[in-house]
Amino acid sequence: MTWWILFLTVLTVLSYLTDVGTLTFFQDMKVPFLNASLLSVLLLLCTLGILVRMLSRKKRGEKERLASRVAELERDLEAGRAATP
Repeated sequence: MTWWILFLTVLTVLSYLTDVGTLTFFQDMKVPFLNASLLSVLLLLCTLGILVRMLSRKKRGEKERLASRVAELERDLEAGRAATP
């Protein structure tokens, strides 16, 4: 995750320098069929990567929490059956 954020920061700084006019090299680079600059597309892809990674981590955490809760309930159920004659 740290690498994604670092890469996004670098792309943002490069995009700013291109918009200001300091880096004219990137202004001429366009992505075919999108009519957008290469930096804009890279910023979009990096942001989407971060979003997908965050959502998948959140989902994975919920699944692990639910699995541990199910295991806990099953243990309680087995303990309840063993305690009653």
